[in-house]
Amino acid sequence: MDVPVTAAELDEITAEKAFSILGNETRIAVLQELWRADEPCSFSELQKTVAPDDRGNFSYHLGKLAGHFIRKTDEGYSLRFAGEQVVRAVLTGTITSDPTMSSDETNQECLYCNTQLQMSYEEETLNLRCENCAGLTARDVPHGTTMNFEFPPAGLLGRDYEEIIYAADVLYDSKISPMIKGICPECTGQVSRTFTICSEHEHDDDGGCPNCETRYEHWGTFQCDDCRYSRSFPLWYAALNHPAATAFLYTNGHNEKVPFRKVTWDNRQFVQDITGTTLQEDPYKFRITFPVEDERLQLTLDDELDVIAVEKVKK
Repeated sequence: MDVPVTAAELDEITAEKAFSILGNETRIAVLQELWRADEPCSFSELQKTVAPDDRGNFSYHLGKLAGHFIRKTDEGYSLRFAGEQVVRAVLTGTITSDPTMSSDETNQECLYCNTQLQMSYEEETLNLRCENCAGLTARDVPHGTTMNFEFPPAGLLGRDYEEIIYAADVLYDSKISPMIKGICPECTGQVSRTFTICSEHEHDDDGGCPNCETRYEHWGTFQCDDCRYSRSFPLWYAALNHPAATAFLYTNGHNEKVPFRKVTWDNRQFVQDITGTTLQEDPYKFRITFPVEDERLQLTLDDELDVIAVEKVKK
């Protein structure tokens, strides 16, 4: 069907009702027990495990969960997707943990100045920053930031600093790619994009621009129309893994895709000098240039950040 689905066609419950349903220990315990089960559970099995002494209200609690968070079939009770999401939020520690890690030095090297990056963790956010230069951005984040990313507390458990950073890198990639394609990685809603272009871009001694507080003049901000999840990043990220860019970098000595996440000293020769140019406004058209040794790869992007032209030129 080519006609878009409207909100009126969805069998939704309000946010207030959802929070009201989940505001009970017994109901959360039911969801967790169904999560652990390998197959549907009967009423008696659930009651025996979750609330053996609650004879009068257990049926009431199941009834509140049924239809949206759990399903009832002839085989018994099982989790629906919404119920799984609630349990995942609990297991990741997002709604149950509040760990803090003070700033400490890592083995990661800054792409721009080769200084060891500092890592900190607070309010479920992992921050990597350079104390010697402007890093990637200082807009709404600490000066020198190269990554500022929401990272679930469970991702810290059993990992050292380098393993935490690697896990955050991989997770970051998984969020950015669908947003560029207009799909929210959190709720699959539609994503709107806006472009920020610094018209007076210049670099201080530490590499940052005093006017826009970032190293690059072209940025994109992507925000979900439904859940408001958002990410901002330099526009050249959108071109980095295009097949033409991958082939060009491979030919020049890089043996794998340069992932969005690996903006590190190891990749400096491939991404350090990438530039962006505004070719047209309304609608926007951009040129991203990858300079490597004596060649330049130029990718032209439209206002949806699709590559519409590829050109390789000598410096």
